[in-house]
Amino acid sequence: MVNGWKVTAIIFIVLFIVETSLFIWAINVGSEMIDNENECAYNICEDYETYFYDDTDKMCYCYKNHELEHQKYMG
Repeated sequence: MVNGWKVTAIIFIVLFIVETSLFIWAINVGSEMIDNENECAYNICEDYETYFYDDTDKMCYCYKNHELEHQKYMG
């Protein structure tokens, strides 16, 4: 016979591993997004008035006088 606590312990161990993996993945994605935005703001668009980083397309857009002057793919 299998004890109920052993099955419960295995289920909780698996859930803990999955939860920890998802948490680490989310932190890595957020960190990469912040690094790309900083790269866009400080290295690519430093000579322009404003910038916009689109994290969906991984594009950096630089504006001067409300007009798009430069864009770069950051993927």
